[in-house]
Order: sequence, then structure tokens, then C-alpha cells
Amino acid sequence: MNMQDTMSTLLKATLLAVLFFGLGGCTSVVKLNVKHAPEMDMGPTRTLSVARFTVSGQVNLDVANDRDAWSNLVKNAVVGSFAAPSDVSVQENQYSSLVDALTRNGYYQISTGMADAKLSGHVDYRVDDSLSSQENKKAEEGKRMTYTLTRTVEATLHFLVTDQRGMVLGNSQVKHASEKKWTDDSEKEVRERAQQLSVSSYVMDEISAANALLVKKIAPHYVMESRVLEDCDSEQSKQGNKAAENGDWLAAASHWQAMSSSGDAQCRHAAEYNLGVFDESEGRLGEALMRFENAFAFTRNAKFSADAERIRQRMREEERMKQNEAKRQ
Repeated sequence: MNMQDTMSTLLKATLLAVLFFGLGGCTSVVKLNVKHAPEMDMGPTRTLSVARFTVSGQVNLDVANDRDAWSNLVKNAVVGSFAAPSDVSVQENQYSSLVDALTRNGYYQISTGMADAKLSGHVDYRVDDSLSSQENKKAEEGKRMTYTLTRTVEATLHFLVTDQRGMVLGNSQVKHASEKKWTDDSEKEVRERAQQLSVSSYVMDEISAANALLVKKIAPHYVMESRVLEDCDSEQSKQGNKAAENGDWLAAASHWQAMSSSGDAQCRHAAEYNLGVFDESEGRLGEALMRFENAFAFTRNAKFSADAERIRQRMREEERMKQNEAKRQ
């Protein structure tokens, strides 16, 4: 093969690859509301009392320039009303947020009196500002610098669950963090924009998110998960996947069943896999596992093997939940 033929072949391959990945934008994705077991086994616990967590934290706002003025501002804001370790408002907000999250989950009955177990702990939060600058040579005269103030907010909940005798049923911690950025060509403007928003609201957002993670640690919970459907070059595939995206699983299954007898191997494998996703959505985990294993046996596609392992994990979780529920009867 001469150089010209080689280049022509490479060009065709490149165009095919671009076409292939361009068509990838048509991938069908469906959402499943999947129930998961808690990470910690609380045994027969049905009623739970919640103690007010102790609170401590650090707030390190940006004081790079105008240090004295900023230090006074921070001192007054922090010690006076918000970030002192004994801050009652943070404690009360964390307590009410956690009780609300547990109540909405519904697995435990929340009691203010006697209970099977007690949940207590400590909240540790931190707020850090970092100011950076970068030269922008294309900017107009006098605005050559771009300033970015990054505020990192983190909340860590250390918690303990004890039974009526004071025996430890479980202890762990959860952490949630996020960043907020302000960018401007004026250093002063960046700081002023950061000051307009309440630091305490950021802290409470992270604490609420950490509370939700705590609930997932000790109670069964639902997680919205995505599944990517398989497809092939057929009208049944397009119609079936479209119906599933719209939530009409019965219509989708009808199309996929028709694909199962197709003379096209790719369509048969796609149908087998997609019907497995349908079985999973309906809670028929044994049937889903069989279909995913079949799809892997036919294609040796590692994705299908991973899906089969995910179903095995879900089946183990379901068995744990059944065992825990039996203890609670």
C-alpha cells in the first residue's frame, strides 16, 4: 500500500470515528429509583431519639489586604453572632435539619422520650477563603489582572448510636464540602461580592447535606440512578428506547421483545440487555441478573459483566434489608 492509499485509509477511519462518536449523542438514558441498604446495621432499632450535637468551627475569611480593617470585621462577625463554637443557632439548625431528614426517610420513628437507640455527635465546620490573581494581557488598559476569591465550606459530622444500655451500635462520620467562586477584574469588587452573601447560610447548606449523608448511613434510602440503554439499527430499537425514556416501560418491553427474534445479533443482544434494565426497574433482580449474564456471555462486553455484578450487590443489599426488617418485627 503506497503513502497516498495509507493516508486515504486513515482519513476514512477518522471520518467514521467522528461519525460514530457524533451519533453517541443519541444515547438513550433512563432513570431508576433504586433502594439501598444502610451502611450501618442498627439491628432491631425502631425508635430513635436525637440529641443536639455539639458544634465547633473555624471561619478564615480573606484578609489579604486592609488586614486591620478586615480583621476587625471578621472578629465582630464571627465572635459576635455566628461562628463561635458555642453558637446555639448552628446547633439548633443542625438538630432540626437532622430530625426532619430522618422523619422524611421514615424508617425510624423519632422519639423525644424513651427510644430503642440514641443518636448523638459533634459538628465540625470550616470556612476558608483563598484569593488568587492572574494576568490578562488581552484586557483593556487598567484591567490587566483577574482576581478570583474561592470560598471552601466543609462540614463534618461525627456521630454515635447507642442502645438503651449505652452499648455502641455504631459510630462513624460523614463529610460534605463545596466551593463558591467570585471572579472580577477588581480585587475590591471580588471581596465586596463575597461579603454580600451570608457565610452562615453556606455552613448550614453543608451541614444539611452532611445530615442527609448521615441518614443514608443508618437507614434504607432511595437513590436516583441512570442506566444507558443499548441500541441497534432498527425501528423497534428506536421506538423501544424512546418509550422507556418517556417512562412507558410496557411499550418499551413490547418493542424489545420483538427485537429478541431479530436476525441481527446486535439487536438481539440490545434487546436482552434492555429487558434486563426493565426487570431491574420492576424489582425482578433475579431475571435482570440472568439477562445481563446472557448479554455478557454472547458479547464478552465488560459493561454487561459490571451490570451483572451491580445486580448481585443489590441482591445482597436486599437480603440484608429483609434480615434487618425481620429483627424489627
